[in-house]
Amino acid sequence: MYEATCLVLENIALNGTTYSQRGDAASSFKFLMSFDFPSPATKFQHILNAMHLVITIKTLIYKLRDDGWKTLLEEVTSFCKHQYIEFSDMDACYSSMGRSRCKKNQ
Repeated sequence: MYEATCLVLENIALNGTTYSQRGDAASSFKFLMSFDFPSPATKFQHILNAMHLVITIKTLIYKLRDDGWKTLLEEVTSFCKHQYIEFSDMDACYSSMGRSRCKKNQ
């Protein structure tokens, strides 16, 4: 559609019946050509980059869950205590929708 529009505008700019038509078509053609549309290859590369980032972050989250969660929690707890910031006890029972339940590792 883009190429067809450019072709029509260029044709009118060169062969229009009036000076006004040719001028309008020429300025519209120049304006349309000033846009930088990404090529399909560029879009595909962006999709691949995004997929790679998702896989990398997923791997890091799994690694944190498996190996580093306890260390991270200890560092955050220590920081909060040092800065006098209140924080929740992660081993405590919590309430969900008004019901008191103890959600611990089962």
